[in-house]
Amino acid sequence: MPAPRRLLYLLAVPAVTLAACGGSSDEDKVTKIIKDVNSDPASVCDHLDDAALKQLGGKAGCVKAAKSAPRDASTKVDDVSVDGDTATVKITDKTGASSVTLKKVDGDWKVTTSQ
Repeated sequence: MPAPRRLLYLLAVPAVTLAACGGSSDEDKVTKIIKDVNSDPASVCDHLDDAALKQLGGKAGCVKAAKSAPRDASTKVDDVSVDGDTATVKITDKTGASSVTLKKVDGDWKVTTSQ
């Protein structure tokens, strides 16, 4: 699956059913990014690393992609796993399972296309 398509899956994530524990753990921060993207898809543009943003044509290209991102009511978040400075969000939708990778950059979680 092309990397930009994986980014668009994050844009299409519906309400996350993971319960935040009220803390500010890395898992909570990653979950909050996903929830924010659910209520405002263009907010993902603030959470992309430089390489991912470049793949979408910069911030303007990202905002445009967010506006036309496909919606899939069957999309759900299966798991958020944090290992050091890398987080993986496992998602299932009508096309099957996929995952989105985030990396901690200068203390902030950023969606990335690099593994």
